[in-house]
Amino acid sequence: MHNLDLNETDSYVLFGRNSVNENGIALFWTGSAMEFNIKASCLYVHIDCGYDNSELMLDIIIEGERTQKIVLEKGLHRYQVFAGMNTEMPVRVRLVRDTQCMTDEKKHYLVIKKLESDGEFVKKPEYDIQLEFIGDSLTSGEGCGLTKRAEWIPVVFDATENYAYKVAQILSARYSVLSQSGWGLYASYDADTTHNLPDFYDQICGTVNDATAINEFGAHEKWDFSNQELDFVVINLGTNDGSGMKAGKIGEKEFLAGFRKKAIGFLKTIRNHNRSCTILWVYGMLGTDMEGHIKEAIDAYKKETGDSRVEYLRLAECKGEDLGVRYHPTPAAHEKAAKNIAEHIQSLQAFFLR
Repeated sequence: MHNLDLNETDSYVLFGRNSVNENGIALFWTGSAMEFNIKASCLYVHIDCGYDNSELMLDIIIEGERTQKIVLEKGLHRYQVFAGMNTEMPVRVRLVRDTQCMTDEKKHYLVIKKLESDGEFVKKPEYDIQLEFIGDSLTSGEGCGLTKRAEWIPVVFDATENYAYKVAQILSARYSVLSQSGWGLYASYDADTTHNLPDFYDQICGTVNDATAINEFGAHEKWDFSNQELDFVVINLGTNDGSGMKAGKIGEKEFLAGFRKKAIGFLKTIRNHNRSCTILWVYGMLGTDMEGHIKEAIDAYKKETGDSRVEYLRLAECKGEDLGVRYHPTPAAHEKAAKNIAEHIQSLQAFFLR
């Protein structure tokens, strides 16, 4: 057995906006991951993590199948990834942060410190398409984990049963996620205008409040957009804004004006950082209250900028058996949404390649 020095190799792929330095690989957002191919009979990962009340969970994916969903212990610990594998055949492994960034936690970090194995890395995975998803609880997979309990706890979330992971699977894509349950484009479900994703888009993970993440891994620093040239940015925001508008804390006229301004500004920000991507705004899984306002903002942006590569896609509203705990879509509903989004992306690829 020996340690695989992560600072001396580029034989792995990262998913998400992460931070890498001599102290390890910090995973900040849901779905953030490290993936690699290895020839070995056994593999262990050493992880350091900390949290207050909301435990952090890790998914271990082997050859595209989840083999473990682990509740991580606080501090530095060693976890078995696999054992007894045929050393003649490479194993594709993905280590995934399952839990979203919990903004109320003062201690909340997850760092892959090292890998321990009797084998070696082989050729790293390759992807032809790069995606980014920006959203709320839908994108964090709320209601996709423990599907028969309504408590707002980490195990109710799931990073591999939600539509973002499934879209990436269908398209064989590398992807990144920025999502916060309850947050919106302009305001959260309770009309808090500080809880919006656009204000944090330029940062690696500006929503985290943990000192280790901020001071040791630079979570609040600017994200280097040259790290990953995106083909598609998928926005799924507006659901919580619809609730926030009804909360009665902000007049409807003022709210909608703020929403429109924030939407147009956000589209400009995304385009400024991702010059060649197609922006796809999807919406509707939990109702369409904001659809008209989203489409108006997109049209205004396109008219103002002349940018034609912004699209809107209405998703089927989840009702009946497609609506699960906490009034959120079931994993089966996420599967349907993922197929819809993936097919639309494929049609856009075909259109723009003509």
